[in-house]
Amino acid sequence: MTDHTVPPIGMRMVKTAAAVLICLLVSMAVDREDMRIYSSIAALLCVQPYAEDTKRMAIQRIVGTAIGSVFGIATLLLEMDLDIQGTLVGYIVIAAVTVPNLWIAVVLKSSNAAALSGIVFLSITVTHVTDASPWIFAWYRASETLVGIAVGIAVNAFQLPRRKRRDVLFVSGLDGLLLTEQGTLTPYSRVSLNRMLDDGMQFTLSTMRTPASVREATRDLRLRLPVIVMDGAALYDMEKKRYLHACVLPRELALRCEAVFRAQGIHCFLNGVLDDNLMIYYGEFHHETERAIFEKLRTSPYRNYVSRSYYKDCPIVYLMGIDLTERMQALYDALGEAGLLEQVKVRFYPAAEYPGYSYLKIYERSASREAMLERLKQDLGMERSVVLTTQEGCGDVVIRGGANQAVKRLGRLFEPYLWEQK
Repeated sequence: MTDHTVPPIGMRMVKTAAAVLICLLVSMAVDREDMRIYSSIAALLCVQPYAEDTKRMAIQRIVGTAIGSVFGIATLLLEMDLDIQGTLVGYIVIAAVTVPNLWIAVVLKSSNAAALSGIVFLSITVTHVTDASPWIFAWYRASETLVGIAVGIAVNAFQLPRRKRRDVLFVSGLDGLLLTEQGTLTPYSRVSLNRMLDDGMQFTLSTMRTPASVREATRDLRLRLPVIVMDGAALYDMEKKRYLHACVLPRELALRCEAVFRAQGIHCFLNGVLDDNLMIYYGEFHHETERAIFEKLRTSPYRNYVSRSYYKDCPIVYLMGIDLTERMQALYDALGEAGLLEQVKVRFYPAAEYPGYSYLKIYERSASREAMLERLKQDLGMERSVVLTTQEGCGDVVIRGGANQAVKRLGRLFEPYLWEQK
């Protein structure tokens, strides 16, 4: 299904508009008409999603301005000396010099400066009038561009006084909170979350997904803390690619549960952790939905699918099966009749991507997101946490309205204004 959600107006857009307005007002105040164009363009190019990007881009824009100015004044002096301004030969010279002008920016590893270098170069060579001093004209173009860069930096750095709640561990799920229906982060969520993470927000995820699925969905996030995965059955360090804690099913209990699957004619995936690698043991598939899941996920570098016949002593974290809902209900009932429901934790829920089918997952009985969160807080030496959720009674803050709403609320929680109550 195509996502037709209209993207919100982001803060970068607002700041860019403010920077352009300031440039126009400055131009009006100093009565410099040409400044309106060149300073506004520079400001527009300089405002970036992240503060560190703005500084880096500003440096590259200054480099680009210098390169464009040098090539511009040199070309302009050459045109005036040969008296070819405004002629076909003059235009050919301008076009030819454009190549080394852009090439120098790339050689200096300032590829982002190339655009502004070209703009400054053309603003000097193409718009120059014959009765103006080429040196003064070039200085005006360069200074106007630098004004725009300065305004862009200032506007992007400005924010109302806020305090950072770095002593609080913020926790969010993925599906229904941060991710869209297509399983991706919106650009707004990605930029905003990364900015807060760079500002020192203590943030982690708590999800039913495996580390492999989390990594794929959050590849653009700069997550630093371990994440709670597999519905609280494991704590995983994304940076070190290590399982810090795992609630393992006793081997005999796991095999007894698998035997009930087999008796009901339902295939079971055994998900285990061996040397910090996710091992998924599979048998003979009974329907195309199972095979589709296998074919979709088996090429992932973070999953290791192994034939069930090779299973020996790998610690099992959870069992998973998928089949028609009525068959899974019969499996659930059979687990109860075997006296296993009291010994394990079971998750039985519809498969949203496969209508008419349901998942059934079996975990070690003590596995829970709440318990793993407490363990993480203990590891981090933190006492306070705020959990974002979509369900009443399952967290501290209930979110309604989609992915962007969760990030907006997270921003208000992490960065309240100074005058707001703690």
